[in-house]
Amino acid sequence: MSEFINNSEQRIKQLQAFFYGIIYQREKGAQLIKTYAEAIAQVQPFDVVVVVDTLMKEDISGEELQKLKKGINRSLNMLYKGLVSREIPKYQHKPFFGILQLENNALNDLLIALRPYIKAFNEKDADRKKIIDSLLEIKKRVEALQEFNLHYVKKENILFPYIEKYLPEYGCLSLMWSYQDDIRNLIKDTVEIIAAGNTDLKRLNRLLGDLFFNMYAIRFREEYVLFPVIFDMIPEKEIHEMLEQAFDVGFAFVEPPSIKILEESRSPAGTKKKEAFLSIDDLDGKLLDFDTGRLTIKQAVIMLNHLPVDVTFVDENDKVRYFSTPGDRIFPRSKAIIGRLVENCHPPSSVHIVKELIDSFRKGEKKKESFWIQVGEKLVLIQYFALHDKEGNFHGTLEVSQDITDIRKLEGEKRLME
Repeated sequence: MSEFINNSEQRIKQLQAFFYGIIYQREKGAQLIKTYAEAIAQVQPFDVVVVVDTLMKEDISGEELQKLKKGINRSLNMLYKGLVSREIPKYQHKPFFGILQLENNALNDLLIALRPYIKAFNEKDADRKKIIDSLLEIKKRVEALQEFNLHYVKKENILFPYIEKYLPEYGCLSLMWSYQDDIRNLIKDTVEIIAAGNTDLKRLNRLLGDLFFNMYAIRFREEYVLFPVIFDMIPEKEIHEMLEQAFDVGFAFVEPPSIKILEESRSPAGTKKKEAFLSIDDLDGKLLDFDTGRLTIKQAVIMLNHLPVDVTFVDENDKVRYFSTPGDRIFPRSKAIIGRLVENCHPPSSVHIVKELIDSFRKGEKKKESFWIQVGEKLVLIQYFALHDKEGNFHGTLEVSQDITDIRKLEGEKRLME
Protein backbone atom coordinates (compact mmCIF):
# COMPACT_ATOMS: atom_id res chain seq x y z
CA MET A 1 0.00 0.00 0.00
CA SER A 2 2.95 2.31 0.66
CA GLU A 3 3.62 2.68 -3.07
CA PHE A 4 0.20 4.36 -3.42
CA ILE A 5 0.28 6.47 -0.25
CA ASN A 6 3.91 7.57 -0.19
CA ASN A 7 3.39 10.23 -2.83
CA SER A 8 5.35 13.42 -3.21
CA GLU A 9 3.35 16.39 -2.00
CA GLN A 10 4.89 18.37 -4.81
CA ARG A 11 3.68 15.87 -7.46
CA ILE A 12 0.12 16.03 -6.16
CA LYS A 13 0.23 19.83 -6.22
CA GLN A 14 1.46 19.74 -9.80
CA LEU A 15 -1.26 17.30 -10.84
CA GLN A 16 -3.83 19.47 -9.13
CA ALA A 17 -2.60 22.48 -11.10
CA PHE A 18 -2.70 20.36 -14.27
CA PHE A 19 -6.34 19.33 -13.63
CA TYR A 20 -7.37 22.92 -12.88
CA GLY A 21 -5.62 24.09 -16.03
CA ILE A 22 -7.48 21.54 -18.19
CA ILE A 23 -10.86 22.07 -16.51
CA TYR A 24 -10.81 25.86 -16.59
CA GLN A 25 -8.76 26.12 -19.80
CA ARG A 26 -6.07 28.30 -18.24
CA GLU A 27 -3.56 27.23 -20.91
CA LYS A 28 -3.59 25.08 -24.02
CA GLY A 29 -3.56 21.35 -23.34
CA ALA A 30 -0.24 20.78 -25.10
CA GLN A 31 1.44 23.43 -22.97
CA LEU A 32 -0.03 22.01 -19.75
CA ILE A 33 1.22 18.53 -20.66
CA LYS A 34 4.68 19.96 -21.28
CA THR A 35 4.70 21.96 -18.03
CA TYR A 36 3.63 19.02 -15.87
CA ALA A 37 5.23 16.20 -17.90
CA GLU A 38 7.19 14.76 -14.97
CA ALA A 39 4.18 14.58 -12.64
CA ILE A 40 2.06 13.06 -15.42
CA ALA A 41 4.69 10.37 -16.12
CA GLN A 42 5.04 9.49 -12.41
CA VAL A 43 1.32 9.57 -11.52
CA GLN A 44 0.08 7.04 -8.97
CA PRO A 45 -3.55 5.96 -8.37
CA PHE A 46 -3.61 7.65 -4.95
CA ASP A 47 -2.61 10.96 -6.58
CA VAL A 48 -5.76 10.89 -8.70
CA VAL A 49 -7.96 10.10 -5.69
CA VAL A 50 -6.54 13.05 -3.73
CA VAL A 51 -6.82 15.51 -6.63
CA VAL A 52 -10.41 14.54 -7.50
CA ASP A 53 -11.37 14.62 -3.81
CA THR A 54 -10.09 18.21 -3.63
CA LEU A 55 -12.08 19.18 -6.73
CA MET A 56 -15.28 17.60 -5.40
CA LYS A 57 -15.04 19.55 -2.13
CA GLU A 58 -15.77 22.73 -4.06
CA ASP A 59 -19.35 23.99 -3.95
CA ILE A 60 -20.49 23.04 -7.45
CA SER A 61 -23.72 21.96 -9.09
CA GLY A 62 -25.61 22.19 -12.38
CA GLU A 63 -23.55 23.46 -15.31
CA GLU A 64 -20.39 23.80 -13.19
CA LEU A 65 -20.59 20.11 -12.27
CA GLN A 66 -20.93 19.15 -15.94
CA LYS A 67 -17.95 21.35 -16.82
CA LEU A 68 -15.94 19.73 -14.02
CA LYS A 69 -16.84 16.22 -15.19
CA LYS A 70 -15.79 16.93 -18.77
CA GLY A 71 -12.53 18.47 -17.58
CA ILE A 72 -11.75 15.50 -15.34
CA ASN A 73 -12.44 13.17 -18.28
CA ARG A 74 -9.92 15.04 -20.41
CA SER A 75 -7.35 15.13 -17.60
CA LEU A 76 -7.63 11.40 -16.87
CA ASN A 77 -7.30 10.57 -20.55
CA MET A 78 -3.93 12.29 -20.47
CA LEU A 79 -2.90 10.23 -17.41
CA TYR A 80 -3.91 6.92 -19.03
CA LYS A 81 -0.42 5.83 -20.10
CA GLY A 82 1.09 6.47 -16.68
CA LEU A 83 -1.70 4.72 -14.78
CA VAL A 84 -1.81 1.55 -16.92
CA SER A 85 1.93 1.15 -16.45
CA ARG A 86 1.40 0.64 -12.69
CA GLU A 87 0.96 -2.87 -11.36
CA ILE A 88 -2.57 -3.55 -10.14
CA PRO A 89 -3.64 -6.07 -7.47
CA LYS A 90 -4.70 -9.61 -8.33
CA TYR A 91 -8.39 -8.98 -7.73
CA GLN A 92 -9.34 -12.67 -7.83
CA HIS A 93 -7.52 -13.10 -4.49
CA LYS A 94 -10.36 -11.19 -2.83
CA PRO A 95 -13.63 -12.56 -4.28
CA PHE A 96 -15.72 -9.38 -3.95
CA PHE A 97 -13.27 -7.47 -6.13
CA GLY A 98 -12.79 -10.52 -8.32
CA ILE A 99 -16.52 -10.60 -9.08
CA LEU A 100 -16.53 -6.91 -10.01
CA GLN A 101 -13.63 -7.55 -12.39
CA LEU A 102 -15.41 -10.54 -13.96
CA GLU A 103 -18.49 -8.37 -14.52
CA ASN A 104 -16.29 -5.77 -16.20
CA ASN A 105 -14.82 -8.44 -18.48
CA ALA A 106 -18.31 -9.62 -19.43
CA LEU A 107 -19.37 -6.05 -20.14
CA ASN A 108 -16.37 -5.62 -22.43
CA ASP A 109 -17.43 -8.69 -24.45
CA LEU A 110 -20.98 -7.30 -24.83
CA LEU A 111 -19.74 -3.91 -25.99
CA ILE A 112 -17.43 -5.52 -28.56
CA ALA A 113 -20.37 -7.61 -29.85
CA LEU A 114 -22.46 -4.44 -30.23
CA ARG A 115 -19.97 -2.61 -32.47
CA PRO A 116 -20.70 -4.43 -35.79
CA TYR A 117 -24.38 -3.39 -35.63
CA ILE A 118 -23.44 0.25 -35.04
CA LYS A 119 -21.09 0.04 -38.01
CA ALA A 120 -23.81 -1.60 -40.14
CA PHE A 121 -26.43 1.15 -39.80
CA ASN A 122 -23.75 3.79 -40.49
CA GLU A 123 -22.65 2.27 -43.81
CA LYS A 124 -23.17 4.70 -46.68
CA ASP A 125 -24.85 2.17 -48.98
CA ALA A 126 -26.93 0.42 -46.32
CA ASP A 127 -30.51 -0.17 -47.46
CA ARG A 128 -33.52 0.58 -45.26
CA LYS A 129 -33.99 -3.05 -44.19
CA LYS A 130 -30.38 -3.35 -43.07
CA ILE A 131 -30.65 -0.11 -41.12
CA ILE A 132 -33.89 -1.16 -39.41
CA ASP A 133 -32.55 -4.64 -38.59
CA SER A 134 -29.37 -3.11 -37.17
CA LEU A 135 -31.29 -0.61 -35.06
CA LEU A 136 -33.53 -3.31 -33.61
CA GLU A 137 -30.50 -5.38 -32.71
CA ILE A 138 -28.84 -2.35 -31.11
CA LYS A 139 -31.98 -1.66 -29.10
CA LYS A 140 -32.09 -5.26 -27.84
CA ARG A 141 -28.42 -5.29 -26.91
CA VAL A 142 -28.47 -1.87 -25.23
CA GLU A 143 -31.55 -2.92 -23.23
CA ALA A 144 -29.56 -5.95 -22.09
CA LEU A 145 -26.87 -3.59 -20.75
CA GLN A 146 -29.39 -2.47 -18.10
CA GLU A 147 -28.41 -5.59 -16.17
CA PHE A 148 -25.02 -3.98 -15.54
CA ASN A 149 -26.80 -1.62 -13.18
CA LEU A 150 -26.38 -4.42 -10.61
CA HIS A 151 -22.62 -3.76 -10.80
CA TYR A 152 -23.13 -0.07 -10.09
CA VAL A 153 -25.63 -0.75 -7.29
CA LYS A 154 -23.10 -3.03 -5.55
CA LYS A 155 -20.58 -0.21 -5.67
CA GLU A 156 -22.93 2.54 -4.51
CA ASN A 157 -24.65 0.58 -1.74
CA ILE A 158 -21.97 -1.85 -0.58
CA LEU A 159 -18.46 -0.80 -1.63
CA PHE A 160 -18.73 2.98 -1.21
CA PRO A 161 -19.83 2.89 2.48
CA TYR A 162 -16.79 0.76 3.37
CA ILE A 163 -14.46 3.06 1.44
CA GLU A 164 -15.84 6.04 3.38
CA LYS A 165 -14.75 4.31 6.61
CA TYR A 166 -11.12 3.90 5.59
CA LEU A 167 -10.35 6.57 2.98
CA PRO A 168 -10.69 10.21 4.10
CA GLU A 169 -10.29 11.36 0.48
CA TYR A 170 -13.51 9.74 -0.71
CA GLY A 171 -14.92 12.70 -2.69
CA CYS A 172 -14.16 10.80 -5.91
CA LEU A 173 -17.00 8.39 -5.06
CA SER A 174 -19.73 10.97 -5.62
CA LEU A 175 -18.17 11.81 -8.99
CA MET A 176 -18.10 8.13 -10.00
CA TRP A 177 -21.75 7.83 -8.93
CA SER A 178 -22.59 10.81 -11.15
CA TYR A 179 -20.94 9.17 -14.17
CA GLN A 180 -22.88 5.96 -13.42
CA ASP A 181 -26.12 7.96 -13.41
CA ASP A 182 -25.07 9.34 -16.81
CA ILE A 183 -24.72 5.77 -18.08
CA ARG A 184 -28.18 4.85 -16.80
CA ASN A 185 -29.65 7.85 -18.62
CA LEU A 186 -27.72 7.12 -21.81
CA ILE A 187 -29.07 3.55 -21.92
CA LYS A 188 -32.60 4.81 -21.33
CA ASP A 189 -32.34 7.56 -23.97
CA THR A 190 -30.78 5.21 -26.55
CA VAL A 191 -33.57 2.65 -26.16
CA GLU A 192 -36.25 5.36 -26.30
CA ILE A 193 -34.95 7.05 -29.44
CA ILE A 194 -34.88 3.73 -31.34
CA ALA A 195 -38.29 2.67 -30.00
CA ALA A 196 -39.77 6.00 -31.15
CA GLY A 197 -39.14 5.01 -34.78
CA ASN A 198 -38.28 8.57 -35.83
CA THR A 199 -34.58 7.96 -35.35
CA ASP A 200 -32.17 10.88 -35.43
CA LEU A 201 -29.04 8.97 -36.48
CA LYS A 202 -26.72 11.81 -35.54
CA ARG A 203 -28.13 11.93 -32.02
CA LEU A 204 -28.12 8.14 -31.77
CA ASN A 205 -24.46 7.97 -32.73
CA ARG A 206 -23.67 10.61 -30.13
CA LEU A 207 -25.58 8.69 -27.44
CA LEU A 208 -23.85 5.42 -28.32
CA GLY A 209 -20.45 7.13 -28.40
CA ASP A 210 -21.04 8.64 -24.95
CA LEU A 211 -22.30 5.29 -23.64
CA PHE A 212 -19.20 3.42 -24.81
CA PHE A 213 -16.88 6.14 -23.51
CA ASN A 214 -18.46 6.30 -20.06
CA MET A 215 -18.72 2.55 -19.55
CA TYR A 216 -15.11 2.00 -20.54
CA ALA A 217 -13.99 5.03 -18.50
CA ILE A 218 -15.67 3.77 -15.32
CA ARG A 219 -14.10 0.34 -15.78
CA PHE A 220 -10.66 1.89 -16.18
CA ARG A 221 -11.09 4.11 -13.11
CA GLU A 222 -12.21 1.16 -11.02
CA GLU A 223 -9.39 -1.19 -11.94
CA TYR A 224 -6.52 1.32 -12.28
CA VAL A 225 -7.39 4.05 -9.77
CA LEU A 226 -9.98 3.28 -7.08
CA PHE A 227 -9.54 -0.45 -6.48
CA PRO A 228 -5.70 -0.34 -6.25
CA VAL A 229 -5.99 2.37 -3.59
CA ILE A 230 -8.51 0.62 -1.36
CA PHE A 231 -7.70 -3.05 -2.06
CA ASP A 232 -5.57 -3.47 1.08
CA MET A 233 -7.33 -0.82 3.18
CA ILE A 234 -10.50 -2.79 3.89
CA PRO A 235 -10.03 -5.68 6.37
CA GLU A 236 -10.61 -9.24 5.16
CA LYS A 237 -13.60 -9.67 7.49
CA GLU A 238 -15.37 -6.69 5.95
CA ILE A 239 -14.58 -7.79 2.41
CA HIS A 240 -16.37 -11.03 3.31
CA GLU A 241 -19.34 -8.97 4.56
CA MET A 242 -19.36 -7.13 1.22
CA LEU A 243 -19.46 -10.43 -0.67
CA GLU A 244 -22.36 -11.69 1.47
CA GLN A 245 -24.32 -8.49 0.80
CA ALA A 246 -23.60 -8.77 -2.93
CA PHE A 247 -25.84 -11.86 -3.07
CA ASP A 248 -28.78 -9.67 -2.00
CA VAL A 249 -28.15 -7.31 -4.95
CA GLY A 250 -27.33 -9.85 -7.64
CA PHE A 251 -24.64 -10.22 -10.31
CA ALA A 252 -24.37 -8.80 -13.83
CA PHE A 253 -23.64 -11.15 -16.75
CA VAL A 254 -21.82 -13.68 -14.55
CA GLU A 255 -22.85 -16.71 -12.52
CA PRO A 256 -23.12 -16.07 -8.75
CA PRO A 257 -20.02 -17.20 -6.82
CA SER A 258 -20.25 -20.66 -5.33
CA ILE A 259 -21.00 -21.16 -1.66
CA LYS A 260 -17.48 -22.60 -1.41
CA ILE A 261 -15.98 -19.23 -2.40
CA LEU A 262 -18.23 -17.52 0.12
CA GLU A 263 -17.07 -19.87 2.87
CA GLU A 264 -13.41 -19.57 1.89
CA SER A 265 -13.61 -15.78 2.12
CA ARG A 266 -14.59 -15.95 5.79
CA SER A 267 -12.10 -14.92 8.46
CA PRO A 268 -9.92 -17.76 9.84
CA ALA A 269 -11.93 -17.86 13.04
CA GLY A 270 -15.04 -18.58 10.99
CA THR A 271 -17.22 -16.70 13.45
CA LYS A 272 -18.34 -13.16 13.69
CA LYS A 273 -17.29 -11.01 16.61
CA LYS A 274 -20.18 -10.49 19.00
CA GLU A 275 -21.55 -6.99 18.59
CA ALA A 276 -22.14 -4.61 21.50
CA PHE A 277 -25.91 -4.58 21.04
CA LEU A 278 -28.70 -7.03 21.73
CA SER A 279 -30.16 -9.16 18.95
CA ILE A 280 -33.76 -10.28 18.39
CA ASP A 281 -32.88 -13.60 20.07
CA ASP A 282 -31.42 -11.81 23.09
CA LEU A 283 -34.72 -9.95 23.56
CA ASP A 284 -36.98 -12.88 22.73
CA GLY A 285 -40.15 -12.70 24.81
CA LYS A 286 -39.48 -9.19 26.14
CA LEU A 287 -42.13 -6.61 25.34
CA LEU A 288 -41.62 -3.14 23.86
CA ASP A 289 -44.09 -0.57 25.15
CA PHE A 290 -45.35 1.54 22.23
CA ASP A 291 -47.78 3.45 24.47
CA THR A 292 -50.69 2.27 22.29
CA GLY A 293 -49.73 -1.37 22.60
CA ARG A 294 -46.98 -3.83 23.49
CA LEU A 295 -45.10 -6.03 21.04
CA THR A 296 -42.11 -8.31 21.18
CA ILE A 297 -39.20 -7.05 19.11
CA LYS A 298 -39.72 -9.99 16.74
CA GLN A 299 -43.34 -8.95 16.20
CA ALA A 300 -42.25 -5.34 15.61
CA VAL A 301 -39.64 -6.37 13.01
CA ILE A 302 -42.10 -8.64 11.18
CA MET A 303 -44.72 -5.88 11.20
CA LEU A 304 -42.32 -3.27 9.77
CA ASN A 305 -41.12 -5.66 7.06
CA HIS A 306 -44.69 -6.41 5.97
CA LEU A 307 -45.75 -2.81 5.51
CA PRO A 308 -46.34 -2.15 1.77
CA VAL A 309 -43.65 0.56 1.83
CA ASP A 310 -39.87 0.97 2.05
CA VAL A 311 -38.96 2.68 5.34
CA THR A 312 -35.56 4.27 6.09
CA PHE A 313 -34.70 6.11 9.32
CA VAL A 314 -32.00 8.80 9.41
CA ASP A 315 -31.03 10.04 12.89
CA GLU A 316 -30.51 13.60 14.16
CA ASN A 317 -26.86 13.47 13.03
CA ASP A 318 -27.92 12.69 9.44
CA LYS A 319 -26.72 9.08 9.65
CA VAL A 320 -28.73 6.12 8.36
CA ARG A 321 -29.73 3.92 11.30
CA TYR A 322 -32.38 1.56 9.94
CA PHE A 323 -34.19 0.38 6.84
CA SER A 324 -37.00 -2.12 6.49
CA THR A 325 -36.73 -5.18 4.27
CA PRO A 326 -40.09 -5.75 2.58
CA GLY A 327 -40.39 -8.61 0.10
CA ASP A 328 -40.20 -6.33 -2.94
CA ARG A 329 -38.03 -3.28 -2.29
CA ILE A 330 -38.40 -0.30 -4.62
CA PHE A 331 -34.88 1.05 -4.08
CA PRO A 332 -31.86 -1.14 -3.26
CA ARG A 333 -30.38 -1.02 0.23
CA SER A 334 -27.54 -2.93 1.88
CA LYS A 335 -26.43 -3.23 5.50
CA ALA A 336 -23.28 -1.32 4.56
CA ILE A 337 -25.23 1.97 4.56
CA ILE A 338 -25.97 1.73 8.31
CA GLY A 339 -24.05 4.54 9.98
CA ARG A 340 -23.42 6.26 6.64
CA LEU A 341 -24.12 9.97 6.18
CA VAL A 342 -27.37 10.25 4.24
CA GLU A 343 -25.81 12.74 1.79
CA ASN A 344 -23.39 10.01 0.70
CA CYS A 345 -26.35 7.77 -0.17
CA HIS A 346 -27.43 10.06 -3.02
CA PRO A 347 -25.85 11.04 -6.35
CA PRO A 348 -24.27 14.53 -6.55
CA SER A 349 -27.20 15.88 -8.58
CA SER A 350 -29.58 15.53 -5.62
CA VAL A 351 -27.31 15.96 -2.57
CA HIS A 352 -28.05 19.68 -2.21
CA ILE A 353 -31.80 18.96 -2.22
CA VAL A 354 -31.42 16.35 0.55
CA LYS A 355 -29.30 18.71 2.66
CA GLU A 356 -31.72 21.61 2.27
CA LEU A 357 -34.72 19.41 3.11
CA ILE A 358 -33.22 17.93 6.28
CA ASP A 359 -31.99 21.36 7.36
CA SER A 360 -35.55 22.69 7.04
CA PHE A 361 -36.79 19.74 9.12
CA ARG A 362 -34.17 20.41 11.79
CA LYS A 363 -35.17 24.08 12.02
CA GLY A 364 -38.85 23.19 12.16
CA GLU A 365 -39.60 25.05 8.93
CA LYS A 366 -41.16 21.92 7.38
CA LYS A 367 -42.80 18.81 8.78
CA LYS A 368 -42.96 16.72 5.61
CA GLU A 369 -42.24 16.73 1.88
CA SER A 370 -43.48 14.50 -0.93
CA PHE A 371 -42.13 13.60 -4.37
CA TRP A 372 -43.38 11.17 -7.00
CA ILE A 373 -41.32 9.72 -9.81
CA GLN A 374 -41.59 7.11 -12.55
CA VAL A 375 -39.39 4.07 -11.89
CA GLY A 376 -39.77 1.81 -14.90
CA GLU A 377 -43.44 0.87 -15.03
CA LYS A 378 -44.02 1.99 -11.44
CA LEU A 379 -45.20 5.36 -10.15
CA VAL A 380 -43.40 5.77 -6.83
CA LEU A 381 -44.40 8.15 -4.04
CA ILE A 382 -41.46 9.19 -1.82
CA GLN A 383 -42.32 10.99 1.41
CA TYR A 384 -40.02 12.50 4.01
CA PHE A 385 -41.19 13.21 7.56
CA ALA A 386 -39.48 15.32 10.22
CA LEU A 387 -39.32 13.50 13.57
CA HIS A 388 -39.73 15.74 16.63
CA ASP A 389 -40.60 14.70 20.19
CA LYS A 390 -43.26 16.41 22.33
CA GLU A 391 -40.71 18.99 23.48
CA GLY A 392 -39.90 19.86 19.87
CA ASN A 393 -36.45 18.25 19.79
CA PHE A 394 -35.38 16.99 16.38
CA HIS A 395 -34.69 13.24 16.27
CA GLY A 396 -34.18 12.65 12.57
CA THR A 397 -35.96 11.99 9.29
CA LEU A 398 -38.17 9.16 8.11
CA GLU A 399 -38.20 8.27 4.41
CA VAL A 400 -41.19 6.26 3.17
CA SER A 401 -41.37 5.05 -0.44
CA GLN A 402 -44.44 3.37 -1.93
CA ASP A 403 -45.47 1.95 -5.30
CA ILE A 404 -48.74 3.79 -5.98
CA THR A 405 -49.27 2.55 -9.54
CA ASP A 406 -52.35 0.49 -8.67
CA ILE A 407 -53.58 2.93 -6.03
CA ARG A 408 -53.72 5.64 -8.66
CA LYS A 409 -56.09 3.50 -10.75
CA LEU A 410 -58.67 3.03 -7.98
CA GLU A 411 -62.22 4.18 -8.66
CA GLY A 412 -65.51 3.87 -6.79
CA GLU A 413 -65.52 1.65 -3.70
CA LYS A 414 -64.78 -1.92 -2.65
CA ARG A 415 -66.24 -2.64 0.77
CA LEU A 416 -64.86 -5.16 3.24
CA MET A 417 -67.95 -7.41 3.02
CA GLU A 418 -67.49 -7.73 -0.74
